[in-house]
Amino acid sequence: MLRLWGELEMRRLGITELENGYQYAFPGDTETLRLINEWVSMERTCPPFLTFTVIAGNVDEPLLLKLTGHEEAKAFLRSDIQSNINIIIG
Repeated sequence: MLRLWGELEMRRLGITELENGYQYAFPGDTETLRLINEWVSMERTCPPFLTFTVIAGNVDEPLLLKLTGHEEAKAFLRSDIQSNINIIIG
């Protein structure tokens, strides 16, 4: 699971903070969409307070992955984002 997220992190175009979570942008290619779908299928069982939304348009447009929930979810995501940044940088 961590390997899969690491692959997605390398492809990430940006992160936008939302009122109730975060939105990640990725390239719109088919392989990235496959990786996102695989990651969501594994992650959606835990933690139960997150909502996963994948927005896919034309292949020339970015794929969007929204991770949202209540304030506890946002705090969890903020902590998780920081730990992933530390792993990538460190």
